[in-house]
Amino acid sequence: PRSCSASSPTSWESRARGARDRADRIDIDRKRTRSMRVDLERAPGRSVRSLALLALLLALAPGAIALSSDGSDGSPADEPSEFREYDASSAAAAPPSRTLGLTDSMPLATREDKPEESLCDRHEEGHRRATTRGNELFKLGEFRAAEACYLAALRHKSDFPMALYGLGEVHSKFIEDTNRYQLAVDAYELAIKTWPMYVDARVALGDLFLKKKKKKRAQRAYKEAVDVAEKDPLAWEALGRFYLDDAVRDYAQASVTYRRAALLVPGGGTSPGLLLGLAEAARGAQKYNECVEKAAYASSLAPGFARARFVAGACRLLNGDFSKAIGDLRSAVLADPKVGVDAYVKLADALVALGKKKEALEVLDQGVAAFADAEDAARTAMRSARDEAHRGGEL
Repeated sequence: PRSCSASSPTSWESRARGARDRADRIDIDRKRTRSMRVDLERAPGRSVRSLALLALLLALAPGAIALSSDGSDGSPADEPSEFREYDASSAAAAPPSRTLGLTDSMPLATREDKPEESLCDRHEEGHRRATTRGNELFKLGEFRAAEACYLAALRHKSDFPMALYGLGEVHSKFIEDTNRYQLAVDAYELAIKTWPMYVDARVALGDLFLKKKKKKRAQRAYKEAVDVAEKDPLAWEALGRFYLDDAVRDYAQASVTYRRAALLVPGGGTSPGLLLGLAEAARGAQKYNECVEKAAYASSLAPGFARARFVAGACRLLNGDFSKAIGDLRSAVLADPKVGVDAYVKLADALVALGKKKEALEVLDQGVAAFADAEDAARTAMRSARDEAHRGGEL
């Protein structure tokens, strides 16, 4: 699940996926109340006092549960805050129709290779606990167990948007499989139907479409995220990132988008992520001085923001300021060794420009070590750059 804050650099560096911290109204635990009624009905041999106590508990159950929103309602104390944000946003709204949630006949619930719910060690503990556990397992890369948790959560509450979003995240890991791609789309769209204000789901849907080169559908998803939450930096950043994508490259529109965001989002003018977006747009438009200015400002506001350091260094390199480019690019790879293959290549380029070829080769070797356990494409690209340099090719 994703997390976004106008002042948090990491929210602009990852997609990522886990749901941001939003949430749904405090739900009366109908299952618990129902079980209390059964206890009453099956207690003919109990004392009048016991029956009276049970009746009192039953009468107070909805209020007691609603008041225990600090985690004592059966939800984990460390659950994502997006659950409570969903609680708050839904409190004044009419409850969504149950037909909007997951049903037993939907492909998400009937796919042949779906995991057993028992694979989730919290599958009987309610929708909030099961979803929280699914998020934990997803982060650990245990996708089948995570899917089991999300399915279990939806058995308890079929329209819980964070569990639907989680299913989308799981299936989006396997979009080379056409069926899994469609399941991811279905899951995100269901999450949006159950909670129209769910920005994360709209952004994730746009990201999914963009990965499959469906640019019009991606743009629509991002614009709808902005429409429902015009003061949310994640929505604006996603739309701006769409225009920056290699498949789109509309740098003028990207700049307009980020500037509008800076005006509409509280604190947008000093948001490291939005400033970086402006820097990236300037870089694409070959306005390197502006790029350096915006990226340097972003990194000054968030010193650990590796991507901002990288962009500042890349634009300094293009401007011929090799010494300062080296400083920024070194800072970028120190802050995040996997900030990007380009960071090592451009750092090597800057070193070579100053006649430091030996150091440049060492930097590329460091990059290969950093990406040794990365995805195939990044690992291969890093090794290719290093091998070419060692063969005496151009860096």
